Amino acid sequence: MSFALTEFLKIFIPLFVVIDPFGAMLVFMAMTGSLERHERRVVTADAVIYGFIILVFFAFFGNELLYFFGISIAAIEIAGGIILLIMSIQMVREGDRPKSAGGNVEKDVGIVPLATPLLAGPGAISLVIILVNGGFSHFVFTLISLVIVFAVIFLFFTFSDRILRLMGEKVLKVMTRVLGILVAAFAIQYFLDAILLIYTGL
Repeated sequence: MSFALTEFLKIFIPLFVVIDPFGAMLVFMAMTGSLERHERRVVTADAVIYGFIILVFFAFFGNELLYFFGISIAAIEIAGGIILLIMSIQMVREGDRPKSAGGNVEKDVGIVPLATPLLAGPGAISLVIILVNGGFSHFVFTLISLVIVFAVIFLFFTFSDRILRLMGEKVLKVMTRVLGILVAAFAIQYFLDAILLIYTGL
């Protein structure tokens, strides 16, 4: 295995694991199961495009942005955890995609919480910032890895329709509640990571 390929895999694999296309697909299915096919396509496009843009933005400007505003990675993790925790509570209680006070949030669910904080969450943002600091080759490998990972996510989200057709409404509601617990666990993990980061940074 060549040195370049080894270095690329050292960047691609952590990004793939942290962004977690498989877990994201399950959450996507739970939150969009009652939408029409064309609505799910819109949500898919929003999640993939905006999630990708957010991470690329932080690849270019992450260090400078956090320094300028005096924001720590721990603060990003706590903010993302709060958003996911609110969504997870709604998923568990309602057995349906989260709703806002004004009604369904189906129009922007692709942006929040799918694009961020699920795909472009605090873990992925902090990892991207760390990876691009390894030099120009690491910067290029990080961008290539993001393209590949989000292409996989696009395929997963697109073909989730076939899985949804095999599931009835009751099964979907049960799955949504179970995944709501999983999303809550993600949120709590963000809090724990933030506490650990603060503690080790003292």
